[in-house]
Amino acid sequence: MIDVNSLRSIGIFKEFSQEALAGIIPCLTEKTVPADTTIIYRGDPGSSMFLILNGTVAVTLINDEGIEYTLTTQGKGDVFGEMALMTGEPRSANVKAVTDVHLAELSQEAFLDLVSAFPVLNESLLRLVAQRRARSTVRQQFARLEREEVIANLFAQQAPEIDHFIGTTRWTAETNAAITRLAGADGNVLILGERGTGKDLAARLIHMHGKAENRPLYHLDCANPPPIQRDGERGKEGEKDALHLEIAQESALFGHGAGAGTYAMGIRRGYLELADRGCVILENIEALSPRVQRLLVQYHREGSFLPKGGRQQVSSRCRLIATASRPLVELTEGGRLDPELLEVISAQTLHLKPLRERKKDIPVIAEHFLDQYNRKFGKGVSGFSKEASNLLIDHGWPLNVDELRQVLERAVAIAEESTITEREIFLNLPSFSATGKFNLLRIPSVRDLLGHPMFPAGLQYVTIPVIVILIAYTLAGPRDNNLANLVVWAVWWPILIVSIFFTGRSWCAYCPMPSLGGYLSRFRKKFLPVPGVVLKYGIWLGIVGFVIIYQAEHLFRMFEDARATGFLLLTILSGATVTTLLFGRRSWCKHVCPLGRMVAQFATISLLELGSNSNVCSSQCRTHDCVKAGNCPMGLHPSAASVSKDCIFCLSCVKSCEHRSVRIDARFPWLELLRKEKWEFSGALFAVFLTACVLAIKLPEWGPFRRFILHEPEPTRSLLAGFREGLPVLSGFVALPLLVSGFPARKDWSRHFSLSGYVYLFVAFSGCFDIYLHEFVYKGHNLLPWAVHLFSFGSLELPDSLTPNLGTMKALFPIITLAGGIPSLLMLRTLADKYAFPPYLYRGHQVILFVCMLLFLLIL
Repeated sequence: MIDVNSLRSIGIFKEFSQEALAGIIPCLTEKTVPADTTIIYRGDPGSSMFLILNGTVAVTLINDEGIEYTLTTQGKGDVFGEMALMTGEPRSANVKAVTDVHLAELSQEAFLDLVSAFPVLNESLLRLVAQRRARSTVRQQFARLEREEVIANLFAQQAPEIDHFIGTTRWTAETNAAITRLAGADGNVLILGERGTGKDLAARLIHMHGKAENRPLYHLDCANPPPIQRDGERGKEGEKDALHLEIAQESALFGHGAGAGTYAMGIRRGYLELADRGCVILENIEALSPRVQRLLVQYHREGSFLPKGGRQQVSSRCRLIATASRPLVELTEGGRLDPELLEVISAQTLHLKPLRERKKDIPVIAEHFLDQYNRKFGKGVSGFSKEASNLLIDHGWPLNVDELRQVLERAVAIAEESTITEREIFLNLPSFSATGKFNLLRIPSVRDLLGHPMFPAGLQYVTIPVIVILIAYTLAGPRDNNLANLVVWAVWWPILIVSIFFTGRSWCAYCPMPSLGGYLSRFRKKFLPVPGVVLKYGIWLGIVGFVIIYQAEHLFRMFEDARATGFLLLTILSGATVTTLLFGRRSWCKHVCPLGRMVAQFATISLLELGSNSNVCSSQCRTHDCVKAGNCPMGLHPSAASVSKDCIFCLSCVKSCEHRSVRIDARFPWLELLRKEKWEFSGALFAVFLTACVLAIKLPEWGPFRRFILHEPEPTRSLLAGFREGLPVLSGFVALPLLVSGFPARKDWSRHFSLSGYVYLFVAFSGCFDIYLHEFVYKGHNLLPWAVHLFSFGSLELPDSLTPNLGTMKALFPIITLAGGIPSLLMLRTLADKYAFPPYLYRGHQVILFVCMLLFLLIL
């Protein structure tokens, strides 16, 4: 007779209370089997399982030669027959009594009742199956199942590792609430979301939190059902043709009788039968064949079905939870789902967002996986570096949480320190060639340099004394052959132009002109508002101011006349100081500075830009330190600073951002123009004016032009004559692009000019650089001799043998000209294709650029 003590000897009942065991006894049937008697045969239906109360049994198979061999033996306290009972598969082996055996038999119906009453029984059996699956001696039993993966459905019965969606966003809270609501209902559910968004987790949570949480749960991937056997052979996983896929789907859901086809070696119970009163998860339901969809509709309508090859109807009622990776519109309009089936499963719908649309949840999910994989790998990783965290937040995660899980598992596995850095985060990031950008702050040495408190502001301690000395010596020193004047035009200006190309407006961050006014303005607490006319027309003031300065440099012979240079620098310094004192910090730079306007325009084609990780800023930042308390002198947020003409690279945002969201990207110089959306007329006109200024300065000095156009063989040094010669060239070249753009006849001339005018930036930059490099090449050899003469108070003269010869640098002029002209032509072609330029517009500007390049090659 079966009693509580005999049941307690059975391993799966060890955690049961005495009252529970007493309740189980009536469900069991007692049997005694004599030695050498076969208890179950391989291939029999798995309608019950057996508990060994006493005695020993052998699990056997018969090989191809008809010889029976033993896989394993089992004794008192063991269980057999549980796999067939739980999976619905036929018996996978023979079980024979070695000695007289005292057994307790548990039928399938009684088993389902017990699992419902005692969920711990199901968990105990799952542990038992997992342990046996790992033993090499019984692995053949699993291999002989129609599909070994059917065991996975057993483990689906276990509660998931987490009982809710992880995150802090409103969407996460709403989704968890929706799951709870759906769990309390009885209807079918359709879960929609991209791959990896957690559809399976949501489906299992709906079941586990629902009324039928202790009922069976089965899972079918409709796109990859358990393969069928054909002609006595195991089906190949790769065979996914429509017919075999349909047969496999029908067999998994509805089962089949013995001899239903060449694939049906025995009776198979379908998931809809096994999950009676429970739930079936249909993953990728859109992959179900039309015929199986109709069978499913019929089953839902009638509550019963006839397995293929079966002899009697099978009654069952299960909840269907379907998932699909495509939007509902595609499922309906694309004909992927039978309308009736869609109506059956979509009475209640849950939509799961992709990870890229809930960036704020990523750090919380990452911390969860970090704890999980710390336990798995025995690590003690405590968190993520800012760079690693930003990488995770910024990534697009096309495979969503599944991809995040894999990335973090690898990261924890290889982590050697207490914090995961970006070196351990392996993502399929877009390459520089694909994006045209590379964040320089990912290089530790660069980040350390740019994050230093004295960089770049500390450079003002160099530039301020230098500018004061240069102004003083140009005003007080010799008028001709002045070393300070030579430094201004042959050293300072070439370096300034080069710095624009490589580092954008960084010069403005340590420019001495506004800095002197900034020191004096510290004694003022209130400033006047910037006049409205300056705010409205500041860019035009800058354009006019720079054109005047640029022309004045040559009309007043500043390259030779130190006094004129000194007065120019003093005028700019005075303007910057007075403006700063009246209107506050950086008001000169923002609204008036002519040099700043030129630098800003050329910064459009620089190799560097500052920006921010918008995903990190929007999901993590709460303090906005980068713009708080006037941190940015230009009043910009890093996310808006990627328009390079506005950012002066003071790097205050790099130092103040605790999330390390700020980026300093090396980029292709044409990238900003390619992504430009707002094309300002003023910017286009400035680019044309800069090109025209180069021609207006150098063309009148070119011999053939003087002889055949001006009819003056020698250049005049008269101010009035220089103005008279340069003005027609300046105005004529500015007029040409305007006329080619349709001015004034066509209504759209302004838009055409705004688009096409920017292409002149490249050629204008090369022309400006050539002019100042000309001073260095032809006069730079005087720098060292003049310096020696000055600092020795005229007592020393440098020998000619020690004077540097810079003549070979003349070869740079045509190279620089071509390096500016060719990108202008290519950009014109690109914009013409992008904005559908009319032929006259494209050809006209193309001719102007060719002529401009040719003239630059001849006159520079």
